Amino acid sequence: MLEIVMSKYIKRTQETKNHPKFEGVILRHFFTSEDNDRLNNMEVKILPGYSIFPHIHENSGEYFYVVSGEAQFSIDGDKINVKRGDVMFAPKGIEHGFYNPSETEAFVLFSTFSPAIR
Repeated sequence: MLEIVMSKYIKRTQETKNHPKFEGVILRHFFTSEDNDRLNNMEVKILPGYSIFPHIHENSGEYFYVVSGEAQFSIDGDKINVKRGDVMFAPKGIEHGFYNPSETEAFVLFSTFSPAIR
């Protein structure tokens, strides 16, 4: 059952969807441009063996926090192994992506600021 509860200060949703471009990546949006004009915030699950291929956002930087699992974070041509508790930043205009080489899903909290994207 889908439950979305939104008040002035709290949003609860269990709705997930597959990433529109990257197979094996599952999204759960918390805040998007439908809610505000500055923040896009979501949970991103990357299944074992799948990737968010390197890409660039020209208008916004992104912050990532690894909640559980492990992944390989690529940033500006470098590849860095990341794990639970690690925090990463991808400045606007810098190529970045993720790959999950492990046997368990990687769960990453993702935020983009100004402008928010869908």
